[in-house]
Amino acid sequence: MEPCKIFFLNHLSHYINSLGDALCQMGHKLCYQTSWNMKEIEAGITYFRPDVLITTGIDVMMFDPALSVIPELCDKYGMYHIYWATEDRIHFDGISLPFVRLVKPDAVWTIHPDCVAKYRALGKLSDYLNFAFNPRLFPPKPDDGAKKEKYDVALVGTTHLDTRTFRYDSLRQLLFPLFAGDTGIRVDIWGNGWIDNAAMIEKEFGVTVPPSCIHGLLPYKETSRVYRQSKIMLGVQNARDQVSQRTFEILGSGAFMIASRTEELERLFEDGKEVVLTSSPEETIERVQYYLPRPEERLQIGRRARAKVMAGHTFLHRLEQLWPAVQQSVNQKRRVT
Repeated sequence: MEPCKIFFLNHLSHYINSLGDALCQMGHKLCYQTSWNMKEIEAGITYFRPDVLITTGIDVMMFDPALSVIPELCDKYGMYHIYWATEDRIHFDGISLPFVRLVKPDAVWTIHPDCVAKYRALGKLSDYLNFAFNPRLFPPKPDDGAKKEKYDVALVGTTHLDTRTFRYDSLRQLLFPLFAGDTGIRVDIWGNGWIDNAAMIEKEFGVTVPPSCIHGLLPYKETSRVYRQSKIMLGVQNARDQVSQRTFEILGSGAFMIASRTEELERLFEDGKEVVLTSSPEETIERVQYYLPRPEERLQIGRRARAKVMAGHTFLHRLEQLWPAVQQSVNQKRRVT
């Protein structure tokens, strides 16, 4: 493989330290640009002289019309532009498609296989790049991990209730039953929106999340610690036919996870062996009460989960399959420019 110089345009830690770091591990040289100021972007490109530009995900500043000059910069400096569309399929029309039309990448990687054909219909090269795991950031839970557990049940994640998706059902199955009635189960939550959306949560789900359980935003590099120090991690899902990146990171850490039963989780992982799945509030409470006092069973399931993720769901696994086509396209663009 011929190493490339990659200009990684994103300010979010969970992309820089997942996809970005994995590209470094492959031997590529990366320049991380976290500012969305166009003068600063071009200055960075002029200095670094990259072969590839990678943009990922979405944030408010990425809808700035000033970004419409990115195709000109790609032509001027001979960069091959790849966009990783991490909001598909749920937000294909509202987020991914408008951004693709704005910045006009050469290729789109998408986390949903059904969207590949949609991008190709737009004349874009497109491939399926699912979420994955970066083991360099997530060391395994140690064999004596039960001695270091601080939290009974934990959830790391933003509320994400602005769009009604399967996440509503998943929260109703997994999290909110633990606050209904007198279960005696302690839950610790990290993430944005839990205080701001308290009234909406009470109205929609009929529960109140005690402020003492809410710890605010957890830096991405700190999530690994919480996964390893928790007896049970809750795996809230956004869709039935996709899994979140956090799913791979929790399981890849060797943590024990109870998650909503979905078709995609059942396809990827074995229930009761690598993950524990639940379909109802009653089943969740039953599973939590069963596994809390059984550390050895939790640790065994966590070890098998990590082995499964390490065997086939790391970013290196996925990128090694995609990169030969990227290299060919980069070489073609070099010849043209």
